[in-house]
Amino acid sequence: MSNIRSLPRLLTEIRACRTCADTLPLGPRPVLQASASARLLIVGQAPGAKVHASGVPWDDASGERLREWMGIDAQTFYDAARIAIVPMGFCYPGRGGGGDNPPRPECAPLWHQRLLALMPDVRLTLLVGQYAQRYFLGNRRKASLTETVQAWRDYAPDYVPLPHPSPRNTPWLQRHPWFAHDVLPALRERVAGALSPAQPPDTDVHLKEKRKMTQPAITVQRVYEPLPEDGQACFLVDRLWPRGMSKEKLAHVTWAKDVAPSTELREWFHKDPEQWDEFRRRYLAELDANHAAWEPIVEASKAHPVVLLFSSHDTEHNNAAVLRDYLMKKRRK
Repeated sequence: MSNIRSLPRLLTEIRACRTCADTLPLGPRPVLQASASARLLIVGQAPGAKVHASGVPWDDASGERLREWMGIDAQTFYDAARIAIVPMGFCYPGRGGGGDNPPRPECAPLWHQRLLALMPDVRLTLLVGQYAQRYFLGNRRKASLTETVQAWRDYAPDYVPLPHPSPRNTPWLQRHPWFAHDVLPALRERVAGALSPAQPPDTDVHLKEKRKMTQPAITVQRVYEPLPEDGQACFLVDRLWPRGMSKEKLAHVTWAKDVAPSTELREWFHKDPEQWDEFRRRYLAELDANHAAWEPIVEASKAHPVVLLFSSHDTEHNNAAVLRDYLMKKRRK
């Protein structure tokens, strides 16, 4: 009961705060949502101008995309009894040269720990953007936001790091199709689990979900880069041996050439690289008809992180990228 009584008082204190009022172009207007019974916490950056005007968290195009990612409707999103929304900066920070300014640095150290202490039922925290990831993950985060999001399994079951859903980030989403294929299905499952009626933490359902979220990663890299450290299973997924690479250097790599595109498909794509979508469609059809080639990689990925090695100069449009997404879907099934 003390949390129920204390949280409204703390929210009143936050809304009356004038610590950084002189630095805010539109003045202080904290925009957040919290309750002692919240099960899911969303930590973003700071309100934009539209959200400042409405006073409603994520009341913009970014919020629409975030709700789509989470697989929930607006009514659920704004149910304060279940979902808390506590950005790194509570007020609109104004605009800079490349968009909105960073969140004001005063908010998080002043309020976050006090707020979180009054929300003991939070089961899952979504870390939207680099500022939230830096604050909550500390030295556990990777060198870049992309790497941190790609390593989302490392932070389960407490956190899911996400890019910002702003329309400005559409090019990032297009460059990283693994986010939609891999992260979003797991995100929706985690959100649904966090919002469901309480489950004892040691139930079979909880353990099954945790195992699923912490399955080893399947990643891709050029074969000419330094090979991963021990403990990762490496598969060369090109049909041709990479030029200039000795057998000794790849002595611990499994050459899975039968999982590569057929010679006919590879040669066709090399003549017309603009046909990426058609190449992908044809390659997926070949994989569907060739279970024996990819099933050993799926089995290996259940026990160890797997790295798919390729030789193409194009690090985004290559067969290994298609294969990774395909294998992730098969493993989930």
